[in-house]
Amino acid sequence: MAQNPHRSFEPACARPTRVQVTRRQTLALGGVSLGALLLSACAGGASSGSPSTSQSGGTPKKGGTLRVSISDGSSSDSLDPGVTTSMSSYMVVDSIYDQLVTLTADFQAQPALAKSWNVNADATQWTLHLREGVKWHDGSDFSSKDVVYTINRMLDPKSGNHGAAFLSPYLDTHGVSAPDANTVVLKLKKPNGTLIQTIGNLPYASVVKDGVTAFGAKNSVGTGPFKLTGWTPGQGWKLARNDQYWGGAPYLDGIDASITPDQSAKVQTVLAGSTDLTDPIPVSLWVTMQGKSNVQLETVKNKNSWIFAFDQSQKPFDDPRVIQAIKLATDREKMVQTALQGHGKAVADVPIDPGTTWYPKGLKPEHDVAKAKSLLAEAGFPNGLDITLSTTAAVPGMLDAAQAWQQIVKGAGINVKLNQLPLDTYWTKGWMASSAFMDYWTSFFPPVGFGAFYAKDASYPETHHSDPTVEKTVAELMAATDPHKQIELTQQAYLAARDSYGFLIPVFADAAYARSPKVNGVIFNPATNFNFRKTWLA
Repeated sequence: MAQNPHRSFEPACARPTRVQVTRRQTLALGGVSLGALLLSACAGGASSGSPSTSQSGGTPKKGGTLRVSISDGSSSDSLDPGVTTSMSSYMVVDSIYDQLVTLTADFQAQPALAKSWNVNADATQWTLHLREGVKWHDGSDFSSKDVVYTINRMLDPKSGNHGAAFLSPYLDTHGVSAPDANTVVLKLKKPNGTLIQTIGNLPYASVVKDGVTAFGAKNSVGTGPFKLTGWTPGQGWKLARNDQYWGGAPYLDGIDASITPDQSAKVQTVLAGSTDLTDPIPVSLWVTMQGKSNVQLETVKNKNSWIFAFDQSQKPFDDPRVIQAIKLATDREKMVQTALQGHGKAVADVPIDPGTTWYPKGLKPEHDVAKAKSLLAEAGFPNGLDITLSTTAAVPGMLDAAQAWQQIVKGAGINVKLNQLPLDTYWTKGWMASSAFMDYWTSFFPPVGFGAFYAKDASYPETHHSDPTVEKTVAELMAATDPHKQIELTQQAYLAARDSYGFLIPVFADAAYARSPKVNGVIFNPATNFNFRKTWLA
């Protein structure tokens, strides 16, 4: 796996860690969906993300060790929550640490280590009230000093925390204080009425103990439901139940995870009964579990979107008519059937999970080949348009989407040449180094997408375009504290952006994982993928 992170605040040659996370997980998911990016795991048994709950029925009971087989894990994996880059490390980090808040499937913040919070009228100060009586695994008391240390560490560039990009535009270390042991105050540099959801949206925001700088097998102490008992990066890890967990001791005695890089071999472990649960598997292998009584396939809807990005600082994509023609030429329903084998949903260039209330009501994709041809002719391409699209087969599912799109837009006179690059060069010579290239985004808390991809100073300026109308609406959004107003302004901004930005977002893809029927109470989340706080074995 390439080590260049995805979606950076830096130039394409030094890209940020945040995007690599999703890419690693796409590799693990066979391109069907992305495991992590922005939604955090639930705490204390409350579901979050776009959860799929494995439940065969019956009364939960204590006991047993859950055996998990994971494809996405390597020798470079870390137990530092701020620099996790694989599905394996996300799973273990979420199990031993907690976050301040979590998010529901519809992006509402829920209490975790922060039991409540409030924001002032102009959205420039947040006050977090912490849960009392929480213990670290070593028996010491959790307090505000741990939260201050965690947030300051996130903001410190030396820590390498992937979440800094989302907090630093609004907060610096001078704005973080603790008036008492159970209260933390965040004074912002500029308004942000969605800060609490943004924190809950980041898998890198797990709270670590004050003063901890090394995260090895012996010193990774958390407040979470499980304690670490074994850790060999690239091979596996072991956890044991934390009987003193503030959210109620988990049912499982422990978890035994092993790394199985080969997708087919991983599927065979669950079919053979040597594994109870897998991480997500490629859509091409879903059929192998059909009709099997000893395996159940759990589907997670709208896990990620495939992105076709066009650099609007370069010809011919600097012409809005060309961008509009590309969008009109794309039959999104056909892409769902061909590239996703029917396991997804067509969308209209808005990067919002269509299953949430944040997606604009009634918005449907438009497909008009005749109008696309007319726009291309007006733009100076009466005989068609030639595009070279950078992509890679090393990210499973990406090439499928590229090839499907290549065939679909032919009817509008758009001739697409695929520039296939290997994984070790795609993120340096393809992504943001070409005028047309592919990417993929997980289902994230919608407001964070503006600063990441659409703002004038975007962290990941994939289109090199900005729109004053969008910027103005986003500024209003960040100053809003009313949830309904936040949704309304988010929709307005994305609807404006879809008309002017060079992002073709045609589909959201589903994901799926396999489990034994005896496994119950698993919550699947977009960020950490699995929450085992209420999991039990029949």
